[in-house]
Amino acid sequence: MTNPESGRTNRILVLGGAGAMGTEATRDLSKTSRFAEIVIGDIDLSRVEKLAASLEDPRVRPIACDVSDHAAMVGLMSGFGTVLNCTTYHFGLGLTRAAIEARCHYLDLGGLYNTPKQLELGPSAAEAGVAIVLGCGATPGITNLMARHGADRLDQVDAVHIAFGSFRDLAPSPGLLDTILDEFGAETVRFYYEKGKFIEVPALSGERVVAFKPPIGQQATYLVPHSETHHLPRFLPRQPGRVDVRGTWRPEIMAALKTFHQAGLLSNEKVPLPGGAEIGARAFLRTHFLRTPFPAINTDWAFLLNVEVVGTRDSRAVRRVYNTTHPGTDRWGKSATARVTGIPASIGAQLVASGHCKGTGVLSPDAALDPAEFFAELARRDIFVHEEVHEEARL
Repeated sequence: MTNPESGRTNRILVLGGAGAMGTEATRDLSKTSRFAEIVIGDIDLSRVEKLAASLEDPRVRPIACDVSDHAAMVGLMSGFGTVLNCTTYHFGLGLTRAAIEARCHYLDLGGLYNTPKQLELGPSAAEAGVAIVLGCGATPGITNLMARHGADRLDQVDAVHIAFGSFRDLAPSPGLLDTILDEFGAETVRFYYEKGKFIEVPALSGERVVAFKPPIGQQATYLVPHSETHHLPRFLPRQPGRVDVRGTWRPEIMAALKTFHQAGLLSNEKVPLPGGAEIGARAFLRTHFLRTPFPAINTDWAFLLNVEVVGTRDSRAVRRVYNTTHPGTDRWGKSATARVTGIPASIGAQLVASGHCKGTGVLSPDAALDPAEFFAELARRDIFVHEEVHEEARL
């Protein structure tokens, strides 16, 4: 599959290209891709200019753009074969529509609340002859491909259990702080998929101990709202009976989140202040932690993934367990979360642009890309996927 207009195939536009995730995606594109031009866009031109200068790559060009301006985005996207959206999920649906109108391939980092509406655009994307790949980061993203790799080796898929462990500061950036507050916010709708239904659950529920690779190790994880619950039941050839996603951060952060939750501090409900002003408790926490950060951690930073695919093969009960590893803080510093998210986005964009996508329309990574090929590209960047197979006696 190639772009219908080959003249722009070799140009990529990275939106939010100087943000935490976008920076790592852009760096990887500069290091490893064959794009003739890599354009990085942000509403703050100075940010992308600084990044472009640091890369010392003549193919990288910074521009200012406003992703909320639909007409302007359609016009801009029309000059590119591939668009990689590394902005927050708030812009995902509008940018998906713009990409289809501009007839260019599009990838993003995911966003549960957009996913159902983006999936509805599948016929329009197919008619336009473009691939829209939703959630090509870490989770969703790598986790989808781990699930697909396991599911393809089973006759029946009973369940897919996905988990991530994020060991980092609470607020290394506004977006990463928002991730935690969104995952456990009082008003957030979170659920898992089971037998054709989405089962809603409260915050900090569904505790499950997961064995991640070092330096995270065994940790209690909790159900979070992620788009794999929409992706996998729709796209896996062998539909799973259950799909759930859990996450955890450092134990002291989880303890703080539990306290905040119990005290009602993760709610958006307005609290009256002296003098007549009002502020939501969660908004206050966000403002406070961006000004006065939670105590920084001095141990390893890591962002690790675990996927367990449960089912049967040749009348035997089988568990296929996948874990990731990546370089430690001595090599990566404090960039693990950004790299493990941004690098897969770069890989996905390169594969789609070079014709390695399995089709057109709106797809999840497990439907669009080959797991073995993707894992090989991750390994080139020292991100490894490890597999364990546990097989029981015949049923």
